[in-house]
Order: sequence, then structure tokens, then C-alpha cells
Amino acid sequence: MSIGRALLPLLLAAAARAQPQPGSFTGMTLSLGQGRAVCARATFDRKLAEAGGRVFVLDAAAPADEPAIRMAEAVVVRRAGLSSRAGAAARRHGVPAVALGQGRWDGRGPALYLDEPSFGGPRTVEGYTYSPVTGSEERALREGDAVIVDAASGRVTLVPPAEAEARVAAAEAARAYDGLRDAQALEQWLAEPDGGGRAAALLEELVPRALSGGMSADDLARIRRAAERSAPASAREGLRRAEARVFGRAAREAKRRAEDCALDSGEARAAAEGASALARMLSVSDGGAASAARACLDTALRREKSRAGKGPDFAAAAADAGAERPAGFELPADAWKRFVESNDLGEWLARTLDDSSLGLRRKSERIRERIAAGRLGAVALVGPSLIIGEDAVLKADSSSDAAQRVKDAWAASWAPGPLGARQRAGRGLAYDGRVRVEKIVPAEVSGLVFSRDPGSGRRERVLVEAAAGPIDGILAGDAETASYTLDRKSGRELAPRAGPAGGALSAERLAKVARLARELDAWKGAGVEVAFSFAGGRLIAHHARSLDAPRPVIPVNDPFAPRPEADYLNIKPVAR
Repeated sequence: MSIGRALLPLLLAAAARAQPQPGSFTGMTLSLGQGRAVCARATFDRKLAEAGGRVFVLDAAAPADEPAIRMAEAVVVRRAGLSSRAGAAARRHGVPAVALGQGRWDGRGPALYLDEPSFGGPRTVEGYTYSPVTGSEERALREGDAVIVDAASGRVTLVPPAEAEARVAAAEAARAYDGLRDAQALEQWLAEPDGGGRAAALLEELVPRALSGGMSADDLARIRRAAERSAPASAREGLRRAEARVFGRAAREAKRRAEDCALDSGEARAAAEGASALARMLSVSDGGAASAARACLDTALRREKSRAGKGPDFAAAAADAGAERPAGFELPADAWKRFVESNDLGEWLARTLDDSSLGLRRKSERIRERIAAGRLGAVALVGPSLIIGEDAVLKADSSSDAAQRVKDAWAASWAPGPLGARQRAGRGLAYDGRVRVEKIVPAEVSGLVFSRDPGSGRRERVLVEAAAGPIDGILAGDAETASYTLDRKSGRELAPRAGPAGGALSAERLAKVARLARELDAWKGAGVEVAFSFAGGRLIAHHARSLDAPRPVIPVNDPFAPRPEADYLNIKPVAR
């Protein structure tokens, strides 16, 4: 049977997009993380992943894997869904994660064996060119291999052994710059032996940072000059071509994000300035990235102006969508401050963050240990409850363990992802410790709804994962879920549902969930992940978390109201 002429272009375009780069495998994005590709050595060992600096590779996450996921640079999992333990933990801690959905797991090796398709020569049909799949080759991901995880595209790439050392070393140097903003240290790194061989790898890391505002154009220009000095004269032209290729890829991704316009005004301004500065520096076109970012900036400013100081809080926004908020209460606004004062943490926190001899992960580890050891009075509960912090949602079964869960929620906000985000914004100590205690509602079915695709940011479809029972099973990643792909406007299913019948949602309930996602997306001005339940005829909205950063929206005060830039603890860094 011949393929219809209307359908053929779509199939060929999909085939062309599916062809990966050599050694790369495409899966489903579970967590976007910071939105940048991450390069590091792979480990299958939970303890090594907990030490930080590695890509944690696992078959399917278990409860004991959460500390390793929190400390990993990225996560690669063979089998997982958006509401799986791996996906929930990675999003909670701002760690990029990709589920490959294929491969043969060998726990003895350990190794993950993957089938890489091979492609034949290009063919042209009806004016469209594509390369057909002609076979496959088994590739192995083993302990210590260098791997690149690009959650924005859902791609995992095995770095060729000849390039591995340079790519991993460059990634580590760039991460050190993230914490210290020390361009001179990068210059010295390039001046070491074999600096010329590592220059291109370092630019692969730095150009995307400069485009997103994570590195100043002046610092990048300084590193470019050092890179050219470190490279032999015969290699400099190749270095410039590689630099242009990196910029082209990063600019295309920046333009896509700007056109979707899930950015706030600060992010859009940084993207526009970065794209313009880099295009001038490299004497190449930015492909329209700066123009798209400026248009997004105008939109973001109008959106923020219309909401500032007068937007509804979470409960009101959920009510507009026909959802209720569960019974609960917020801890006193100064609970974190009093905890810090009573445990003599104030000046110690300032000194720890100001200690340039400690890397981000070591600072995070020390702070979380001190929080765990601190004294906190009892927190009264009425039955099993959720402890909802800025970076964690935990279950407390009784008043006896509620205080520990509150400290765990606070500690989660000092994990490397959230702490690094605050430090990059120059607000490392600006944490107010907001926590809500919310009664777990008996429910027939609960789930998570994503107002946009977590990986691509596409707005036209809504993704839902649901399972029978109350919300705590979903949030823990223990439930076997049914998955739905819905039309954004109508809530109608766009594809056959997958998974067990126990999480089945009627067409009427799916339409309500889609409406909830739309309303909270409009309220936040960005993609959101919303936890929901159905109890009788009631739709319950528990909390919402932004898809574009590891910072959730907590259902307390209006997050669009102006917030002070000064440290909430009024602590100034100690002079060195």
C-alpha cells in the first residue's frame, strides 16, 4: 500500500530528525535540570554518585538511590516515566535526567548495552531527503566512560575514548568557573600541557553558558584569546570552525526557548545580550536568537507588570480552574530564621559560602549535615501529611517524625542544584525556609500533570501520569502509572493511553486536569508540573513546580509579589 502524499513529508521529516549523531541515543526527558548539556564520567555505583561529579546510570531507581540522584551531575535511567522515582527525584533536585527506554542491563559488569542504528546513504523522495536505517550495532556504556547528557534534547552521547579526557576535564573546569567566576583560573588551565588539545572542549562548555548569561562576554573573550594562544598555529582555524559550530547549535536552542517564551525578564534579557555579544565576537549570525529573546523580554515584562502585587495566590489560581486546596497550614514565617539562630548557624553559613577553598558540592554537604544535626521543636500533625518545602515534598506519618521531615525539606534547598542557582544569582543566603504542612486526602486516583512537554517545552500538548490511591504514592515514585497525552485546549486524548487500568481517568476528569494545567501555566507564566487528586467529585490541587528551573511554586503567599534582594537572614559574608 502506498503512503499518502500528505503523510509522506511528515514521515520523512520525522525520519530525518531521528537520525542521531554517532554514539548518541535519544530517550525521554525526565528532568531538564539547568537546561545545559552535562559531561562527566559515568558510574553505576551509588556511593560514587553520592560523592558528586558523576553521571549516575541505573536500571530503575530504588528508594536508596535518592541521595545519589541529588548529588549526580546527571542521571541516565534505562526504564522510567515522568512520575517514576528517578524522574521525581531528579526534578526535585534540579538534576538533568533522561530515560532511554531501551537497552540490555548487565548488573554484573556493570554495563548498559544499547543498540545504535546505522544509516545508509541519503535518499530523496518527493523532494525530501532522508537516510534509511540499515541495521544496528551494540554499544556498551560502562563504569568510567565519558558521557554527555543533553536533557533539552533527550539525548545521551558516548564520548569517543580519544576525546574523553579533554571533554571531562573541560567540563570540570567550567563547573569550577560556575562557582567561583574566576576566568584567570581557566586561563591557567589552558596554559597547562596539552592546553591546545583541550581548548575546543572548553569552548563547547563555555559558549552555551555565555548565551544564557552564565558567563560574561568579557570573560569568554578572555578565554578565547587564551585558547588561541594555547593552540598551535596550524590548529587555530579548526578551533574557530569548532567554535562557530558550537555557537550555531547553542543559538538554535536559545532561539527555540525564546520563541516558546517560558523565560522570565532576567533570563530573556541575558539571552538577548549574550546572543548579540557572541555574534559580534565571532562575526557570525546568531540565527535570530537575539531578536527572539528581545521579543520574549517584551512579553515577560508585560506579563510581570500585569501580575506584580495583584496576582492571585496558588489557592485562588487553582480555584479558578475548579480545584480545591487540601487542609493544611504554613509554618511560621520566621521558623527557619529561629532554627538558624537557635543552632548558631548564621555566621557559620556565611563563612561556609564565602570559603573559596570549598567547591559547591562540599559546601552543600557540610550545610546539609549541620541542618540534619540541628534541634527543632515538634510539629503537630493530624494524621499522615505532606511536608512541602521549596525543593522537596516529603511524607510525615506522625508528629514524631514531622520535625525531621521539615529539616529534610530545608536541607533539600541547600543541595547543589538549588544552592548553585542562588549563588549564580548572587543570593546564596537568600532562603526563607517556607514550608507547608498539608493533610493527605484519601483519593480514588492521583497523579501529575505537565502543562508542557518537560523536555521540548512544546505547549500544544499536556502530559498526565496517574495511579489509583492518594498522592503520596505518586510523589514517592512508587506507583505504577497510566500515561496520557492530551490536547492542550480540549483535554482530549491525542494518543492511546499506556499503563495499567488502575490509574484510569475518564474523559471528563482528563478535561478537568487539562484545564487545571492551563490555568496554572497562565498563572505562573511558564510550564508547570502539578500534583492532583480526585476525591469523590472534587479535584484537589496539591502544589505546582516550575518545569524550567528546580524552583517550585509553593501554595502560600503570592510568588509574584516583590521580594527583597537582601539576604533573608540579614547576614553579610565575612571579609577574608
